[in-house]
Order: sequence, then C-alpha cells, then structure tokens
Amino acid sequence: MHQEFMLPYYTADCDQARGLMNTAMGPLQRQLRAGEYEIFQYAPIFESDFIQISKRGEVVDVHNRVRVVTVGVACTSPALLVPNVLLLARPVVPSEESRGRRGPPAKALELTRLLPLRFVKISVHDGEMLQLRLKLASGRSFYLQLCPQGDAHYELFDMWVQIINLLRPPAEESHGGQALPGDPGAFGEPLLQGISQDTTGVRHHQLLLSRQGVSG
Repeated sequence: MHQEFMLPYYTADCDQARGLMNTAMGPLQRQLRAGEYEIFQYAPIFESDFIQISKRGEVVDVHNRVRVVTVGVACTSPALLVPNVLLLARPVVPSEESRGRRGPPAKALELTRLLPLRFVKISVHDGEMLQLRLKLASGRSFYLQLCPQGDAHYELFDMWVQIINLLRPPAEESHGGQALPGDPGAFGEPLLQGISQDTTGVRHHQLLLSRQGVSG
C-alpha cells in the first residue's frame, strides 16, 4: 500500500498491538493529522464506523436518521503497549449555505469526545451480529454494530476483538465506578445526542490527558 495512506509506524514492544495499529489510515486519522489537536497529529489510530443500536439490537435513530459513530482507539505515545484513548466522532452534515460555497471542502467528521480508555470498558455484545458494548465509568452502557465493510467485515470485527483483549482492566474495577473527572454525564441518550457543535469538551479532555501524562 502507498506510504501516504499508512499510519506513522507504531513502535511499541507488543507485537500484537504494533500489528493492529499499523493499519491503513482512516478518515478520522487523516483529518486529525492536519494538526487541529496536536496530541493526535502523529498518534496511530485504529478506527471503524458503527451504527448505534439498543441493547436488543434495534437501530437507534434521531429525527429519522440512523446514528453513525466513528469509533477509534489511539496510542498517544510510542512507548505505550496498548491504546490509551477512545475517540468518538460523527459525520458533519453540511448546511444549505455551506453547500454553495467554493473553496476547500469542509471537515467530514466532528470529533465529539475523547476519553482515557481506563475509564471505558469495551466488550463484545454479540459477536455473531458484530456488536460492541461501551460501558463508561459512570455506569452507562451504549451498544454499537459495525457498519458493512464489504468482504473485510468479519476480519475487521476480529481486529476489534483483539484490541479489546489488549486493553487494561475496566475502570469500575480499579476506580470504584467513579465518573470521569470533568465530564459528568459524558453522553446523553443516544450516544452523541446533546453534544455541542463546538469542540470545548474535546479540548478540555485533551488538556486533561496532557496533565495526566498520557501523551508521553
């Protein structure tokens, strides 16, 4: 594959993590590499698109629209053996006014939340249906189903299973179920509803990550 479409080479000692993170660059990684958030400019990111579902597997829609969520895990330091940050993004729907403008294309994705993975437990909800469960430190759970990816559908889900197996113990075991500092009620219902259009929350967590030393 052409070099420009690959992530910066991940140099962690864990062979399994290195192989998973050295994958083709996705849309979110390409956008973040432009430098809006310095901590992620060269961070390897493994990402996929998911559809938000209920616990029963029913599609969660808002205003008659299927809720698509780009989920990524990133390593903010090459010294880390496993990913340490969860990123959530959603497609940007261009306004009628912006569609008529000339110039560089608008951003395709809006980064809405980033969370240290020690405050999140990712698990398989239904392997046959390619569904994951995200459980936050606050106790809330959300369910996601992998979007169709052609012939690589099951292979991609298997990579998510491998990442899940690499991650640290869930937050509720090591932090007594406490909510993420500075982010009470991180998500409304559904997962991305109620998140403001600005990036204040993302920048707040970027600062939090830097203070906690997860950026290396």
